[in-house]
Parts: sequence; C-alpha cells; structure tokens
Amino acid sequence: MADHMTDQRHALFLGMLAYETWASSAVIESLKTVPEDQTAGPAFTRALQVMAHVQIARRVWLGRVAGSPAEMPKDWFPAWKPPQLVESAAQLDTQWHEYLLRLTPAELDREVEYRSSEGVGYISRVQDILTHVFNHSTYHRGQVARLVTQAGGRRAVTDFIARTRRTG
Repeated sequence: MADHMTDQRHALFLGMLAYETWASSAVIESLKTVPEDQTAGPAFTRALQVMAHVQIARRVWLGRVAGSPAEMPKDWFPAWKPPQLVESAAQLDTQWHEYLLRLTPAELDREVEYRSSEGVGYISRVQDILTHVFNHSTYHRGQVARLVTQAGGRRAVTDFIARTRRTG
C-alpha cells in the first residue's frame, strides 16, 4: 500500500511541474502586454524581479534536492528581461522534469540537509521541498499578476483549475 501511495505522490509532482511550466509561460507572456511606456516603471520592474526570483529559487532548490547545490545568488531579485526569463524557465523546466523522472518513490522521503540564504542549517524531506517549490512559484505568480495589471498590462490567468477543467 505504501508503494502505491508513493507512486501517486510521484505522479502528482510530475503534474505540478506541468502546471508550473504552463503557468510560468503564461505569466511571462503577460509581461509582454505591458505598454512600452510603462516598462521603465516600478510595477513592471518589480514584476521582472519577482519572476527572476522564482527562477533563481527553482535553481537553488533543484541543486539541493539533486545533490549539486547551486551557489547562493548575491541578488535574489534581479530585473531580468523577458527573453532571459523565457530561457531560464525553459532550461529549469527541462532540468526539473529530468530530475522528477529519475526520482524513485523512496527518494520522496529522503531528508536533505541544506543552508538557507541566511546561512541557517535545515533538514527537509524531498516531497516537502517539492511542495514548497511549487507553492512558492504560485505565490509569486500572483504577485506578478497584480504588478502587470498596475503597469497597464493584461494579467495571466494561472489558477490551477483553469489548466485542468473542461467544458461540459
């Protein structure tokens, strides 16, 4: 029974990555709807910073769970341009997908030791880290939606249900 439950968790995380890929792409596309005269403004700049932060955090967490910790960034919120966001997101989506495909059911319960950006040591299970990574991205995509709207663009609809529902 436990192995079956673990297999379901593994499938869940693969599904969450597919959702993350779809939602991040939609948010990056929404950045392109911001009027040119607003792209130097604070809301658009912050939206770029937040989306860059999402990609940086995904890279750091992937390094932790995969056993090849990434160097801690000096700036967690750089103002990357949309092409850099597209490239980074695509690269990380591929790397996360490859990692999840290699992940064994037992690996989901493995504990990972790591240091936070403040240097504090922690231990977390892989499945908890995966849950955090996907929730962290969702949280920040919501912030970007608000910022895109403030900058005069069209926010992306990235609710999970919008990806999964069908018409009747």
